[in-house]
Amino acid sequence: MKSFITKIVLLFFLYCTLSFVISYFTPYHWGNPWFSSKVQFLEKNIESECNSFFFGSSRIYRQIDPVVFDSTFNTISKEKIKSFNLGAPATFNPQSYYLFEAFLNSELSKHAKYCFIELMDVDLLNDYFMHEERTSYWQNYSDLLFVGKSIYSNTELGFSKKMKSGLNYSVSYIENILHLGHFGNQILNPNYYDDKYLGTQKDGYFALDFDYQTTKNKTLKMHLYDRKQRILKKPELIKNRKKDIVNYYNNISNNYDKINLNRILELKQKCNKKGIQLIFILSPRNGSQKLLNLSQKIPEDNLIDMSNPLKNDLLYNYENSFDIGHLNSKGSYLYSKMLAIEFEKKVQTPQ
Repeated sequence: MKSFITKIVLLFFLYCTLSFVISYFTPYHWGNPWFSSKVQFLEKNIESECNSFFFGSSRIYRQIDPVVFDSTFNTISKEKIKSFNLGAPATFNPQSYYLFEAFLNSELSKHAKYCFIELMDVDLLNDYFMHEERTSYWQNYSDLLFVGKSIYSNTELGFSKKMKSGLNYSVSYIENILHLGHFGNQILNPNYYDDKYLGTQKDGYFALDFDYQTTKNKTLKMHLYDRKQRILKKPELIKNRKKDIVNYYNNISNNYDKINLNRILELKQKCNKKGIQLIFILSPRNGSQKLLNLSQKIPEDNLIDMSNPLKNDLLYNYENSFDIGHLNSKGSYLYSKMLAIEFEKKVQTPQ
Protein backbone atom coordinates (compact mmCIF):
# COMPACT_ATOMS: atom_id res chain seq x y z
CA MET A 1 0.00 0.00 0.00
CA LYS A 2 2.81 2.36 0.92
CA SER A 3 4.56 1.60 -2.37
CA PHE A 4 1.35 2.31 -4.30
CA ILE A 5 0.91 5.68 -2.62
CA THR A 6 4.55 6.51 -3.30
CA LYS A 7 4.05 5.76 -7.00
CA ILE A 8 0.93 7.93 -7.10
CA VAL A 9 2.78 10.83 -5.47
CA LEU A 10 5.70 10.39 -7.87
CA LEU A 11 3.42 10.31 -10.92
CA PHE A 12 1.64 13.44 -9.71
CA PHE A 13 5.00 15.17 -9.19
CA LEU A 14 6.11 14.22 -12.70
CA TYR A 15 2.79 15.41 -14.14
CA CYS A 16 3.13 18.78 -12.36
CA THR A 17 6.72 19.10 -13.61
CA LEU A 18 5.59 18.40 -17.17
CA SER A 19 2.76 20.93 -16.81
CA PHE A 20 5.26 23.54 -15.61
CA VAL A 21 7.55 22.89 -18.58
CA ILE A 22 4.63 23.14 -21.01
CA SER A 23 3.55 26.42 -19.43
CA TYR A 24 7.07 27.82 -19.72
CA PHE A 25 7.21 27.21 -23.46
CA THR A 26 3.59 28.11 -24.26
CA PRO A 27 2.80 31.68 -25.42
CA TYR A 28 0.84 33.70 -22.86
CA HIS A 29 -2.04 34.21 -25.30
CA TRP A 30 -2.41 30.65 -26.62
CA GLY A 31 -5.92 29.93 -25.29
CA ASN A 32 -7.63 32.97 -26.82
CA PRO A 33 -7.64 32.21 -30.58
CA TRP A 34 -8.84 35.68 -31.63
CA PHE A 35 -6.23 37.55 -29.61
CA SER A 36 -3.55 34.95 -30.32
CA SER A 37 -4.08 35.09 -34.09
CA LYS A 38 -3.67 38.86 -33.98
CA VAL A 39 -0.52 38.74 -31.84
CA GLN A 40 1.03 36.13 -34.13
CA PHE A 41 0.34 38.44 -37.08
CA LEU A 42 1.95 41.39 -35.29
CA GLU A 43 4.96 39.31 -34.28
CA LYS A 44 5.55 38.47 -37.95
CA ASN A 45 5.34 42.19 -38.74
CA ILE A 46 7.07 43.50 -35.62
CA GLU A 47 8.62 46.45 -37.44
CA SER A 48 5.20 47.71 -38.54
CA GLU A 49 4.32 51.33 -37.87
CA CYS A 50 1.57 50.50 -35.34
CA ASN A 51 1.88 52.72 -32.28
CA SER A 52 -1.64 52.45 -30.86
CA PHE A 53 -3.45 49.33 -29.64
CA PHE A 54 -6.98 48.53 -28.47
CA PHE A 55 -7.75 45.84 -25.85
CA GLY A 56 -11.07 44.47 -24.65
CA SER A 57 -14.09 42.37 -25.52
CA SER A 58 -16.30 42.22 -28.62
CA ARG A 59 -17.29 45.82 -27.84
CA ILE A 60 -13.76 46.68 -29.00
CA TYR A 61 -13.28 43.94 -31.60
CA ARG A 62 -16.58 44.48 -33.40
CA GLN A 63 -16.94 48.25 -33.05
CA ILE A 64 -13.63 50.11 -33.42
CA ASP A 65 -12.40 50.36 -37.01
CA PRO A 66 -8.71 51.41 -37.04
CA VAL A 67 -8.96 52.69 -40.63
CA VAL A 68 -11.73 55.14 -39.69
CA PHE A 69 -10.23 55.95 -36.29
CA ASP A 70 -6.76 56.69 -37.71
CA SER A 71 -7.94 58.73 -40.70
CA THR A 72 -10.21 60.85 -38.51
CA PHE A 73 -7.54 61.46 -35.88
CA ASN A 74 -4.72 62.11 -38.34
CA THR A 75 -6.86 64.69 -40.13
CA ILE A 76 -7.48 66.80 -37.02
CA SER A 77 -4.25 66.29 -35.05
CA LYS A 78 -0.58 67.12 -35.42
CA GLU A 79 0.13 63.67 -34.02
CA LYS A 80 0.09 60.72 -36.42
CA ILE A 81 -1.07 57.29 -35.35
CA LYS A 82 -1.50 53.83 -36.79
CA SER A 83 -3.67 51.61 -34.63
CA PHE A 84 -4.42 47.90 -34.31
CA ASN A 85 -7.50 46.29 -32.76
CA LEU A 86 -6.60 43.50 -30.30
CA GLY A 87 -10.14 43.06 -29.01
CA ALA A 88 -11.57 39.53 -28.72
CA PRO A 89 -15.04 38.15 -27.92
CA ALA A 90 -15.85 37.59 -24.22
CA THR A 91 -12.42 38.84 -23.13
CA PHE A 92 -13.47 40.36 -19.83
CA ASN A 93 -11.56 41.43 -16.74
CA PRO A 94 -9.19 40.27 -15.40
CA GLN A 95 -8.29 38.35 -18.58
CA SER A 96 -8.11 41.69 -20.40
CA TYR A 97 -5.70 43.04 -17.76
CA TYR A 98 -3.61 39.85 -17.97
CA LEU A 99 -3.27 40.11 -21.76
CA PHE A 100 -2.47 43.80 -21.62
CA GLU A 101 0.24 43.41 -18.99
CA ALA A 102 1.79 40.55 -20.95
CA PHE A 103 1.71 42.76 -24.06
CA LEU A 104 3.52 45.51 -22.13
CA ASN A 105 6.26 43.03 -21.27
CA SER A 106 6.63 41.87 -24.87
CA GLU A 107 8.58 43.19 -27.84
CA LEU A 108 5.32 44.35 -29.43
CA SER A 109 5.04 47.22 -26.98
CA LYS A 110 8.35 48.81 -27.93
CA HIS A 111 6.69 51.14 -30.46
CA ALA A 112 3.50 51.69 -28.46
CA LYS A 113 2.62 55.29 -27.74
CA TYR A 114 -1.10 54.96 -26.95
CA CYS A 115 -3.02 52.01 -25.56
CA PHE A 116 -6.77 51.73 -25.07
CA ILE A 117 -8.50 49.30 -22.71
CA GLU A 118 -12.23 48.79 -22.44
CA LEU A 119 -13.40 49.77 -18.96
CA MET A 120 -15.25 46.80 -17.48
CA ASP A 121 -16.41 45.38 -14.17
CA VAL A 122 -14.54 42.39 -12.80
CA ASP A 123 -16.20 39.31 -14.29
CA LEU A 124 -17.82 36.87 -11.84
CA LEU A 125 -17.15 33.87 -14.11
CA ASN A 126 -20.47 32.08 -14.36
CA ASP A 127 -20.94 28.37 -15.07
CA TYR A 128 -21.47 28.96 -18.81
CA PHE A 129 -17.77 29.68 -19.37
CA MET A 130 -16.41 26.99 -17.05
CA HIS A 131 -14.01 24.24 -18.22
CA GLU A 132 -13.11 26.02 -21.45
CA GLU A 133 -9.53 26.62 -22.52
CA ARG A 134 -10.11 30.32 -23.00
CA THR A 135 -11.48 30.55 -19.46
CA SER A 136 -8.58 28.82 -17.75
CA TYR A 137 -5.46 29.38 -19.90
CA TRP A 138 -4.71 32.79 -18.38
CA GLN A 139 -5.49 32.03 -14.75
CA ASN A 140 -2.65 32.86 -12.39
CA TYR A 141 -2.12 33.38 -8.68
CA SER A 142 -1.86 37.16 -8.88
CA ASP A 143 -5.17 37.56 -10.73
CA LEU A 144 -6.78 34.97 -8.47
CA LEU A 145 -5.96 37.20 -5.50
CA PHE A 146 -7.17 40.28 -7.39
CA VAL A 147 -10.51 38.67 -8.22
CA GLY A 148 -10.89 37.37 -4.68
CA LYS A 149 -10.40 40.83 -3.19
CA SER A 150 -12.78 42.39 -5.70
CA ILE A 151 -15.51 39.82 -5.05
CA TYR A 152 -15.06 39.95 -1.28
CA SER A 153 -15.33 43.76 -1.22
CA ASN A 154 -18.50 43.79 -3.36
CA THR A 155 -21.25 44.70 -0.89
CA GLU A 156 -23.96 44.04 -3.50
CA LEU A 157 -23.08 40.34 -3.80
CA GLY A 158 -24.62 37.84 -1.43
CA PHE A 159 -22.51 35.26 0.37
CA SER A 160 -23.57 32.39 -1.92
CA LYS A 161 -22.65 34.31 -5.10
CA LYS A 162 -19.29 35.28 -3.64
CA MET A 163 -18.56 31.66 -2.76
CA LYS A 164 -19.72 30.43 -6.17
CA SER A 165 -17.59 32.94 -8.08
CA GLY A 166 -14.58 32.28 -5.87
CA LEU A 167 -14.95 28.53 -6.39
CA ASN A 168 -15.25 28.89 -10.17
CA TYR A 169 -12.06 30.94 -10.33
CA SER A 170 -10.22 28.51 -8.05
CA VAL A 171 -11.24 25.52 -10.17
CA SER A 172 -10.16 27.32 -13.36
CA TYR A 173 -6.84 28.19 -11.74
CA ILE A 174 -6.19 24.52 -10.91
CA GLU A 175 -7.22 23.51 -14.44
CA ASN A 176 -4.61 25.89 -15.82
CA ILE A 177 -1.83 24.81 -13.46
CA LEU A 178 -2.41 21.16 -14.37
CA HIS A 179 -3.43 21.86 -18.00
CA LEU A 180 -6.63 19.90 -17.53
CA GLY A 181 -8.70 19.87 -20.73
CA HIS A 182 -6.11 21.92 -22.61
CA PHE A 183 -4.88 21.80 -26.23
CA GLY A 184 -7.73 19.66 -27.57
CA ASN A 185 -9.06 22.44 -29.79
CA GLN A 186 -5.66 23.06 -31.37
CA ILE A 187 -5.30 19.35 -32.15
CA LEU A 188 -8.83 18.82 -33.47
CA ASN A 189 -9.37 22.15 -35.23
CA PRO A 190 -6.74 23.14 -37.83
CA ASN A 191 -8.36 26.59 -38.05
CA TYR A 192 -8.22 27.30 -34.32
CA TYR A 193 -5.90 30.22 -35.07
CA ASP A 194 -7.46 31.88 -38.08
CA ASP A 195 -6.34 34.89 -40.10
CA LYS A 196 -9.99 35.81 -40.65
CA TYR A 197 -9.98 37.19 -37.08
CA LEU A 198 -7.73 39.96 -38.41
CA GLY A 199 -10.58 41.35 -40.51
CA THR A 200 -10.54 42.43 -44.13
CA GLN A 201 -7.93 45.16 -43.58
CA LYS A 202 -5.64 43.00 -41.40
CA ASP A 203 -6.01 45.48 -38.55
CA GLY A 204 -8.00 43.36 -36.08
CA TYR A 205 -11.47 44.84 -36.71
CA PHE A 206 -14.20 42.46 -37.85
CA ALA A 207 -17.74 43.84 -38.05
CA LEU A 208 -20.55 41.61 -36.80
CA ASP A 209 -22.74 42.09 -39.85
CA PHE A 210 -19.87 41.27 -42.22
CA ASP A 211 -19.15 38.14 -40.18
CA TYR A 212 -22.84 37.22 -40.41
CA GLN A 213 -22.89 37.72 -44.18
CA THR A 214 -19.70 35.78 -44.92
CA THR A 215 -19.41 32.99 -42.34
CA LYS A 216 -19.74 29.38 -43.49
CA ASN A 217 -20.16 28.19 -39.92
CA LYS A 218 -23.85 27.28 -39.67
CA THR A 219 -23.86 27.38 -35.86
CA LEU A 220 -22.36 30.88 -35.80
CA LYS A 221 -24.71 31.98 -38.57
CA MET A 222 -27.76 30.90 -36.56
CA HIS A 223 -26.39 32.46 -33.38
CA LEU A 224 -25.88 35.84 -35.06
CA TYR A 225 -29.26 35.57 -36.78
CA ASP A 226 -30.99 35.04 -33.44
CA ARG A 227 -29.24 38.09 -32.00
CA LYS A 228 -30.38 40.24 -34.91
CA GLN A 229 -33.92 38.92 -34.71
CA ARG A 230 -34.22 39.74 -31.02
CA ILE A 231 -34.08 43.51 -31.59
CA LEU A 232 -36.03 43.23 -34.83
CA LYS A 233 -38.92 41.74 -32.89
CA LYS A 234 -38.40 43.95 -29.84
CA PRO A 235 -36.68 47.24 -30.80
CA GLU A 236 -37.74 48.62 -27.41
CA LEU A 237 -34.94 46.54 -25.87
CA ILE A 238 -32.42 49.14 -27.07
CA LYS A 239 -34.56 51.99 -25.74
CA ASN A 240 -34.81 50.24 -22.38
CA ARG A 241 -31.06 49.83 -22.18
CA LYS A 242 -30.61 53.48 -23.07
CA LYS A 243 -33.08 54.44 -20.35
CA ASP A 244 -31.26 52.30 -17.78
CA ILE A 245 -27.89 53.86 -18.57
CA VAL A 246 -29.31 57.40 -18.40
CA ASN A 247 -30.64 56.47 -14.98
CA TYR A 248 -27.17 55.31 -13.91
CA TYR A 249 -25.72 58.69 -14.86
CA ASN A 250 -28.36 60.40 -12.76
CA ASN A 251 -27.43 58.36 -9.71
CA ILE A 252 -23.63 58.55 -9.54
CA SER A 253 -22.32 57.73 -6.06
CA ASN A 254 -19.17 56.60 -4.25
CA ASN A 255 -20.16 52.94 -4.45
CA TYR A 256 -17.47 51.57 -6.77
CA ASP A 257 -14.93 48.74 -6.96
CA LYS A 258 -11.87 50.14 -5.17
CA ILE A 259 -9.85 47.02 -5.95
CA ASN A 260 -10.49 47.51 -9.66
CA LEU A 261 -9.54 51.20 -9.41
CA ASN A 262 -6.24 50.30 -7.73
CA ARG A 263 -5.46 47.91 -10.60
CA ILE A 264 -6.34 50.63 -13.12
CA LEU A 265 -4.00 53.11 -11.45
CA GLU A 266 -1.23 50.50 -11.33
CA LEU A 267 -1.62 49.91 -15.07
CA LYS A 268 -1.47 53.66 -15.63
CA GLN A 269 1.82 53.83 -13.71
CA LYS A 270 3.32 50.95 -15.67
CA CYS A 271 2.39 52.68 -18.92
CA ASN A 272 3.80 56.00 -17.76
CA LYS A 273 7.17 54.33 -17.12
CA LYS A 274 7.17 53.06 -20.71
CA GLY A 275 6.09 56.41 -22.16
CA ILE A 276 2.64 55.11 -23.11
CA GLN A 277 -0.56 57.09 -22.58
CA LEU A 278 -3.20 54.68 -21.33
CA ILE A 279 -6.85 55.42 -22.11
CA PHE A 280 -9.81 53.53 -20.67
CA ILE A 281 -12.89 53.47 -22.89
CA LEU A 282 -16.38 53.25 -21.44
CA SER A 283 -18.15 51.60 -24.36
CA PRO A 284 -21.62 52.57 -25.60
CA ARG A 285 -24.50 50.37 -24.37
CA ASN A 286 -22.33 48.97 -21.61
CA GLY A 287 -22.36 49.81 -17.97
CA SER A 288 -23.63 49.08 -14.52
CA GLN A 289 -24.16 51.63 -11.79
CA LYS A 290 -20.89 50.60 -10.12
CA LEU A 291 -18.98 50.80 -13.41
CA LEU A 292 -20.17 54.34 -14.04
CA ASN A 293 -19.33 55.22 -10.45
CA LEU A 294 -15.85 53.78 -11.05
CA SER A 295 -15.38 55.80 -14.24
CA GLN A 296 -15.72 59.01 -12.25
CA LYS A 297 -12.60 58.09 -10.23
CA ILE A 298 -10.32 57.64 -13.24
CA PRO A 299 -8.17 60.70 -14.14
CA GLU A 300 -9.67 62.64 -17.04
CA ASP A 301 -6.55 62.18 -19.17
CA ASN A 302 -7.07 58.43 -18.98
CA LEU A 303 -10.78 58.07 -19.73
CA ILE A 304 -13.02 58.45 -22.75
CA ASP A 305 -16.69 58.03 -21.92
CA MET A 306 -18.72 56.97 -24.96
CA SER A 307 -21.54 55.41 -22.96
CA ASN A 308 -23.61 58.46 -22.06
CA PRO A 309 -26.74 58.44 -24.29
CA LEU A 310 -27.29 62.15 -23.67
CA LYS A 311 -23.98 62.89 -25.41
CA ASN A 312 -23.82 59.97 -27.86
CA ASP A 313 -27.43 59.42 -28.87
CA LEU A 314 -26.54 58.13 -32.35
CA LEU A 315 -24.84 55.13 -30.78
CA TYR A 316 -28.20 54.01 -29.37
CA ASN A 317 -30.21 54.27 -32.58
CA TYR A 318 -31.85 51.12 -33.90
CA GLU A 319 -30.54 51.68 -37.44
CA ASN A 320 -26.97 51.66 -36.11
CA SER A 321 -27.47 48.42 -34.20
CA PHE A 322 -26.56 44.81 -34.88
CA ASP A 323 -28.01 43.52 -31.61
CA ILE A 324 -28.92 44.93 -28.22
CA GLY A 325 -25.31 45.37 -27.13
CA HIS A 326 -23.39 45.93 -30.38
CA LEU A 327 -23.27 48.33 -33.29
CA ASN A 328 -23.43 47.31 -36.94
CA SER A 329 -20.95 48.53 -39.58
CA LYS A 330 -22.73 51.86 -39.95
CA GLY A 331 -22.75 52.39 -36.21
CA SER A 332 -19.12 51.29 -35.88
CA TYR A 333 -18.11 53.85 -38.51
CA LEU A 334 -19.80 56.63 -36.53
CA TYR A 335 -18.41 55.35 -33.25
CA SER A 336 -14.83 55.14 -34.57
CA LYS A 337 -15.02 58.73 -35.83
CA MET A 338 -16.54 60.03 -32.59
CA LEU A 339 -13.97 58.14 -30.51
CA ALA A 340 -11.08 59.60 -32.53
CA ILE A 341 -12.40 63.12 -32.00
CA GLU A 342 -12.60 62.55 -28.24
CA PHE A 343 -9.15 61.00 -28.19
CA GLU A 344 -7.64 64.02 -29.94
CA LYS A 345 -8.78 66.12 -26.98
CA LYS A 346 -6.92 63.83 -24.59
CA VAL A 347 -3.70 64.02 -26.57
CA GLN A 348 -3.79 67.80 -26.31
CA THR A 349 -4.03 67.56 -22.52
CA PRO A 350 -0.56 67.78 -20.91
CA GLN A 351 0.57 64.59 -19.23
